[in-house]
Amino acid sequence: GIRATVLPTAAAGVAAIRSADSGFDPLGFAAGARTAFTAIVEAFAKGQTAPLKALLDAPIYSSFEAAIRSRNERQEKAETTVIGFEASDIAAAELQGSLALVTVRFVTEQINVTRNAEGQVADGNPNEVQKVVDLWTFRRDTKSSDPNWVLIKTESEG
Repeated sequence: GIRATVLPTAAAGVAAIRSADSGFDPLGFAAGARTAFTAIVEAFAKGQTAPLKALLDAPIYSSFEAAIRSRNERQEKAETTVIGFEASDIAAAELQGSLALVTVRFVTEQINVTRNAEGQVADGNPNEVQKVVDLWTFRRDTKSSDPNWVLIKTESEG
């Protein structure tokens, strides 16, 4: 199975979020975050902005959209396949006023390829599975009736 734990660094923050939102379930959250991760990574690779707009806050959406635009201008195509998850651990959590911020450390296996206008591989390898570690931070207003979290930050580890 996929490891999904609350790392010690996040324990106090998770407790604070639970005090503001009794329905917050860290492992359920981690499962939802995996679904969002796959949707976002694959939409970004395909250059689909509509699904991204729903899942990202405005500043990070702008940076994703700019990256898609410049890739299109270079006539490159990206292919990302998330093969599977080794882990989606909650690495950090905090409550800022009514805002809950949760950082998930995703360890995934992916195939990443960029092809040029002629369809030749410009970067990556279609036959190589890479291990990728990402730290993604999601935010939700605990006072909001909207149950959805939005992605506000992405970092790569290693």
